[in-house]
Amino acid sequence: MIIKKVSMKDVANELGVSVALVSYVLNGKKTDKINAQTAAKIRSTALKMKYSPNQIAKSLKTSKTHTLGLIVADISNLFYSSIAKYIEEEANLHGYHIIYGSAYEEPQRFNSILHLLLSRQVDGLILAIPEKAEDCIQQLTDMEQPFVILDRKFYNYPKAPAILLDNFHASTTIVQHLIDNGYKRLGVVTINRGLINLQERKTGFEKTVFELLKQQPFIYEVEEDDMENQMQTLIPRAISEDKVDCLCFFTNKVAMAALAKVAAMEIKVPDQLGIVCFDEAESYNLFRTPVTYFRQPLKEMSHAAIANLVAQMESKGAANSTVQVTSTMPIEFKGTLVVRESSVRNAKIPRAPDIE
Repeated sequence: MIIKKVSMKDVANELGVSVALVSYVLNGKKTDKINAQTAAKIRSTALKMKYSPNQIAKSLKTSKTHTLGLIVADISNLFYSSIAKYIEEEANLHGYHIIYGSAYEEPQRFNSILHLLLSRQVDGLILAIPEKAEDCIQQLTDMEQPFVILDRKFYNYPKAPAILLDNFHASTTIVQHLIDNGYKRLGVVTINRGLINLQERKTGFEKTVFELLKQQPFIYEVEEDDMENQMQTLIPRAISEDKVDCLCFFTNKVAMAALAKVAAMEIKVPDQLGIVCFDEAESYNLFRTPVTYFRQPLKEMSHAAIANLVAQMESKGAANSTVQVTSTMPIEFKGTLVVRESSVRNAKIPRAPDIE
């Protein structure tokens, strides 16, 4: 059985009024010239008849679909699933719906999803662009398509609108905290990728360790698709051969794989090995020692992404617009080191509060 969609004409016929009057009321136009009781009756009847606007027809008239496209690097990653939640909430407050896609760091998959979103005529895009897919930045710029890059930086496009963490500052903060707690042989575990955000974390860590200890930290790189197996040899080597006394895990996926091995080896944390992780994850609570982690301001970053994108869209849509885009330059946020027992040796340093 095919159910006929209720139209404005059906609502008008039900009440014996003009279609134009129904249109004015349901679209919020000329409200100061329409009798309040009549307007209320029209809204009540439309609701009772389960009228819903024809979004396709509406978009043809306004050239807007009130949808935004969001492509994350990996929706299974807690960082991206969390930030996607905040982005959707903020977009809804501005009257936009989100269409999701997950590229899983594959350039071809990313480009396929991007073309699909553009064919759906989304009003704006928020993109975590994989390596070797950054050519889309110039293409979108040439198309005058509003977009914001999320959590990614590309040296060839220094002025592209982007929402980022100050990764160098994050590593500096972590190293200073570890050294203040008496750690001398610092190590990092990261994934073998060329992503600039990870490279900046690495650079910040190396430079700060050298400045404060006059030595280089131990850098361990693992393949993303084989982390658990590689941790079987990496953690024992770091502890026994390299005599590392603390490790910083640069992603939450690396951290979860490593923490499982640390627990299985019954390594004493923080006395035998200090631990700091990037990002917040509920799974950290399963570890017997409360884990110190670096928290990114996901909610604030999400709000900034939507604000920047909305400003771009309003500027594009307004004739002779005086609307000022929030920023077409990258916006960097400072995160917070949440200090817990896994990295605290110095009794003078409090274990509970957040250290900026």
